[in-house]
Amino acid sequence: MGGSDEVAELHRLSGRALVALFGEAPGAEIRLADGCALGLSGERVADLNMLLLGAPAAEAEAFLDEAMARAEARGLDLLAMMTPAVAQALAGPAERHGLIRAGEVPLMVLRGSAEVRLGRTCRIEEARDSATARIAGDLAAAAFDLPRDAVGRVLDPLITPTSTASVYVAFAGDEPMSSVTVTRTGDTAGIWTMATPPAHQGKGMGRALLSRIIERLRHEGVGRFYLFATAAGFPLYTSLGFVTLAEDAAWVKGSSTQTHGWA
Repeated sequence: MGGSDEVAELHRLSGRALVALFGEAPGAEIRLADGCALGLSGERVADLNMLLLGAPAAEAEAFLDEAMARAEARGLDLLAMMTPAVAQALAGPAERHGLIRAGEVPLMVLRGSAEVRLGRTCRIEEARDSATARIAGDLAAAAFDLPRDAVGRVLDPLITPTSTASVYVAFAGDEPMSSVTVTRTGDTAGIWTMATPPAHQGKGMGRALLSRIIERLRHEGVGRFYLFATAAGFPLYTSLGFVTLAEDAAWVKGSSTQTHGWA
């Protein structure tokens, strides 16, 4: 599969991922339709509320109207991601809803079993308790310059036995350096919240963590990985073999027109 069909499929999978990423937050609200999804964490931070639009234009516009009505009723900022076709068709309606264009975000995919060059040696722990959850929250808040309490309310519920998302932390010795969140549907895994704080960037820890998680999940039957890349993360993902499938359009509702790439 490739091209527009795969883009549409990955948007549908991303919608399911929002259920895992935001669904257990105290103020969560999730709405799904074919190719479209709204995930409101309830936090007043655009990066913690996401709208995905990948359906044909008519269906996407109706979902956009409903989603913006819900966000506005709750006083929430949000980040909207649209496939190129949807963005072209809905630029006018998006602007009428107060969305501001914030650039392009590559939707990237890694397929098959091509060798992934491992990074430096590190210790990796899956977050399964409150102590490791706090560490992951500290890393994510620092990496994306987000309010720590808001990050905690969204991230902490992922550290439970029933969560369908997994959070991993990389350590250099005893020092936590980087974290990543993974969702999975069948043989496809989504990479989210790749978080390396500025103080730890340039040391190879992001590569060390992500390359080993890819290797581990391949052994567990995952054959395809996808992600939405920030500008900062793009060189790493390209070096690991990810290729750009589409340039999604990012729109922001709120006081900031910059996307930090939380998801």
